[in-house]
Amino acid sequence: MERWRKRGNGALKFAPSQSGEGESYGLPSGKPLGAVKLVECTGEVRSGAPAIFRMMELCGSPAGKMLRWLYRKMPPFRVAADLGYRIVAANRSRLRAGACTLPSRQP
Repeated sequence: MERWRKRGNGALKFAPSQSGEGESYGLPSGKPLGAVKLVECTGEVRSGAPAIFRMMELCGSPAGKMLRWLYRKMPPFRVAADLGYRIVAANRSRLRAGACTLPSRQP
């Protein structure tokens, strides 16, 4: 998460689901969300692979823009991206320790 935070230059804000910050967007507090969620400034909520591709785009990655386009326009790519996301999400704790943790808040 820290890597995304640095690349985003303030464009992204991260919050654990337990914080309750997503409740106004229909995201339950304190329950597993099943996939990463991205809440846009407009209130639109993206989930899973589309959320990752949009975050990449917001962080200035040309690949993010291309991946988003492929996801929207090519159904076989969409199926592969969703499957890939589910595999990585199911194994994230084994792939990189601490990759999905947020730093604790300072008082």
